[in-house]
Amino acid sequence: MKKIFVFLFFAATIGILSASAVQAAAPKKIIVGVGSAFKPYTYIDDKGQPAGYDVEVLKAVNKLLPQYQFVFESLEFRNILVSVGSKKINIGSQQFEENEERREKYLFSNEGFTVYNKYLVVKKGRKDIKSLDDMQGKTVTVSQGSNSAFVIKQYNDAHPNNPIKVVYYQSGQNEAIIASITSGQVDATIQVKRVLDDWNKTYGNKLSLAYDKPVSISDTYFIFNKSDKKLRDDVDKALRQLKDSGELKRLSIEILGADYTPPDNK
Repeated sequence: MKKIFVFLFFAATIGILSASAVQAAAPKKIIVGVGSAFKPYTYIDDKGQPAGYDVEVLKAVNKLLPQYQFVFESLEFRNILVSVGSKKINIGSQQFEENEERREKYLFSNEGFTVYNKYLVVKKGRKDIKSLDDMQGKTVTVSQGSNSAFVIKQYNDAHPNNPIKVVYYQSGQNEAIIASITSGQVDATIQVKRVLDDWNKTYGNKLSLAYDKPVSISDTYFIFNKSDKKLRDDVDKALRQLKDSGELKRLSIEILGADYTPPDNK
């Protein structure tokens, strides 16, 4: 009887230890907030699920980080940064660019994952705008809280006597943006070349670059709360692996149509 008791005791102890080991190995849940209306980067697909390039890159990152379980939530662009700051989400993504104001509030991945140089975009055939200086007193439409808005703010701070007028739009209002430019309601917007190309294919070839020099030169990054340095460092390590293996390039070509990975991966 004593031998049976000892056996059962050890069996129970091993069971408890095994359960504890499984529990300890369970991945940490990471909430990832992504935009809902910026195809092909972050959007909601026909099944109601978060989709796009940013999402696929983060899924590939998660495969290299089994200690985490990424759970995706679609958010309006303007709510992503607020949610990172308040710790409602752990990672934010919608092709975010760095600037001074954002660096004060958030932690950025050190590894960029997309080249994202932006240009001034005007109605096709317009010839009078050759620089930002030519926009003084004119109107540009940009998304509130975007890096484009920050670029214009910086310019206006340096030129207070004749600033560029700003009209804000919400993410996903592509057709309205194009209509406002072609009708003359606003003079320009700021966008990357590949999005401009997509707009022209979709809405009838109505816009063009004002001039062939970017108003901002940037990569895009994932954003974290400042307290999540370990998570940021782990994501950086995985991104570097994706670059070195060529997987990031493959995703860019497959989803975006060309290799838009940062120069150190080309």
